[in-house]
Amino acid sequence: MYEVYWKLNSRPFEDGAYPDYYSASPSHQASLLKLRYLIQQNKGIGLLLGDHGLGKTYLTHVLERECLDDGIGPFIRLVFPCLAPGEILNYFAMRLGIQTANVTATESILVQVEEKLREIAQNGGHPVFVIDDAHLLDVEQLDVLRLLLNLHEQGTCRFSMILSGRSDLLSRVQRIKALDQRASVRMALQPLTYEQVQTYIADRLGAAGAEEIFDQRAVRTIWELAQGVPRRINQLCDLALLVGFVDQLPLISPVEVEAAADELVCIQA
Repeated sequence: MYEVYWKLNSRPFEDGAYPDYYSASPSHQASLLKLRYLIQQNKGIGLLLGDHGLGKTYLTHVLERECLDDGIGPFIRLVFPCLAPGEILNYFAMRLGIQTANVTATESILVQVEEKLREIAQNGGHPVFVIDDAHLLDVEQLDVLRLLLNLHEQGTCRFSMILSGRSDLLSRVQRIKALDQRASVRMALQPLTYEQVQTYIADRLGAAGAEEIFDQRAVRTIWELAQGVPRRINQLCDLALLVGFVDQLPLISPVEVEAAADELVCIQA
């Protein structure tokens, strides 16, 4: 709606609009490198920690694109982890191409999964299991993942597992020592600093074909209100551009950012 007015070739703050937003943040860059290390060195399991909106899921999608370009995969993503322990194992088995309709025993499913993983490894594949919102997993669900990782410990099955969730995921994993000890790769995403937010906004606008639209006071207000969280930054910038378009303004000031913040509160209330 506002693209023509601001002379943009796209909406710069759509979630996932540009694949390199993480380049503004050292913690995101480091986490991506560690995830690649986890897979390339066949380390088994890694934990990706961070509060909502910091870009955990987005970062794993960036990782998936890069790995698939390198012939690494398949990626199997569990978006809704609130399944029974056996259902989680069944889900992974089915995504690997295993027919489990008449199989209910955990041991039997694990045998089939082991055979399939060996076959994939022999063909040069490297499956990656990604579990979003893993902080919602309970002890029984995590224990099923431990059983799956036992196959990795045997050395004949190459695969990686990424548990992505809020910071309290760490305390949940620590309840199962055998799982905690295997999580040798751990990453924690941090909010963007003010300087990083400046770079982030400028890069997104530049990629959309525009130059300065937000004055420096507006950028600082965005950083303060969003607390450095990329998802919140996107929401504020997008709505502020709309407010500026409606009011036919030459630049976005803190007034428009605060109006966008008020609108978000009304939407989310």
